[in-house]
Formats: sequence, C-alpha cells, structure tokens
Amino acid sequence: MNADEKRAALKTFRFWYHKIDLGDGVVTPGLDFESVWDNIRESRKHVDYRGKKVLDIASFDGMWAFEAERLGASIVVATDCYYETYRNLMFCKEALASGVIPYYNVSPYELYDRLDVFLQENWDDHKPYERLFDIVQHLGLLYHVRDPLYTLSQARSVIKAGGMLLVETAVIVNEDASFMLFNGIPPEKQRIYDDITTWWAPTIPCLKEMLRASLFEPVEESVNIMSADHVSAQVKQLAKRYLTGERFAVSRVCMAARAVDPAAVDKEYVRELARTYRNPGLVTERMG
Repeated sequence: MNADEKRAALKTFRFWYHKIDLGDGVVTPGLDFESVWDNIRESRKHVDYRGKKVLDIASFDGMWAFEAERLGASIVVATDCYYETYRNLMFCKEALASGVIPYYNVSPYELYDRLDVFLQENWDDHKPYERLFDIVQHLGLLYHVRDPLYTLSQARSVIKAGGMLLVETAVIVNEDASFMLFNGIPPEKQRIYDDITTWWAPTIPCLKEMLRASLFEPVEESVNIMSADHVSAQVKQLAKRYLTGERFAVSRVCMAARAVDPAAVDKEYVRELARTYRNPGLVTERMG
C-alpha cells in the first residue's frame, strides 16, 4: 500500500490504542500514552531480542509485537481475546509486511493449552521443550485482570528457564508494604482509575513478590518507575488516588524478570505451585 491507500484505510477503523508507524509518514491515531510507552522501552533495553522466540500477551493492535520483530526476534506470536482489534493488527501486519503470527482467540489464563501448536511439537527429541518462548511481553495487562497471579503463572508455563518476562502495570508508588489495592465497584469506589476494566494495583514490593511466587526473579537494574511529572494527562485524568482520606499515589512501572529453573527453588514450594488447582498449566518439569 502507498501512503494514500494507508490513510484512506485508517478512516475505516473504529478505534486505535497504539500509535504505530506504518511508514510513508502514516501513523495510526492511537492514544496519548507515549510517556508510558517510553518507560517500557527503557526497561526493554535490558532484554536481548535477537534471534529469540517472543510471545506478546494482550497485544491489542500489535505495537509491541511489531517492535519485538524490529528488534530482531526470530518468531513473534501475538495473542489477545479482544477480537475487535484483530482487524487492526492484520491491517498493520500487511502495511508493514510483517511476519508476526496472530492468535486472537487466546485468553491470558489459557496460554499453555491454547498455544500447544508452538509448545508441544518437538523438533529435536533431545531437547523436548525447545519450543518454549524465550521472551514473554506482559504489558499493560496485570491491572486489567481479576486474577493477576494466574496470568503470571501462565506466562511462566510457556517460557523456558533463563528466559525473560517484560511486565508493565499500574502500581501504588508511595507505600513500602506489600499489598494490592482493589479498584472497587463503580460507582461507589474506583480507587485506582476511573475505569471499569481496572481491578488491581500492587505496590512495587508486592509486584516483585508476585513475580518470585511465579518462578521469576526481577532484574533490579531494569525497574523503571514513572514519576508523577511524566504521567500523561490522560493517565492523570484516570487516576483517583484517594481512599478514606489517605493518599495513594498511582503511577506505572515496567521491569524485566528472569524465569527461574524450578530445580533452584525450594522443592516443597515448587510442589505447591505445580498443583493444578493453584496454577493450571504450571507444570514444573517442562520449565527446566
């Protein structure tokens, strides 16, 4: 497509979340969250994408999947369960001549089972789980799900030991205690964002413990916390920040975390994690 064809096609779409550069001076009309995206890119500098197999969870219209491809990933799989944005991704894929593979009927709670085509066919009998992903991008998702630990365990179930998770979420930044703040039920309470799709915001100590509880180790030098001065106007408009007279400062954090080999973790704890009623799909013998 030339520039005029791209611009004409863009007018047929109902909504764009990301601003994606399609070349020829054409950019999709996404939201003004560039400060959030730049914070992610800073943390991402600690992850090497060259030749890696990448899974992008909750890809929406695909910006992070396309960027992973440009950073040298050998395979990029984009998943989402919000089917209305599938057309957005496919349009960008064509405009960019991209090799990103879309799987837009996959819940973040069902990664291992639904991505079996990538994970359960063995190319080499001597390396039975070589097809697990090297990198999982878990960006802008954690605070949108009712069961955030579940999505972290699912991410760990599809990534090989030593692989990297890149996670970004809303957080409470003025508390040192480890807890998650519940957004509440509208219209009575919305403590984090005035947004019915927001459920939780952990404190940063809590987020790190949640990662460790899911067999990830945070990479401390990758932790990037947005200061209040750099939060975009749209994010500030969403943030409520008050609860029963106390001030909870809402911001964003991004960090990388390395997938830990279960053999290096307390055996009793790993046995508990592997119980199917705790973490379906978190089968520890597949993750060494």
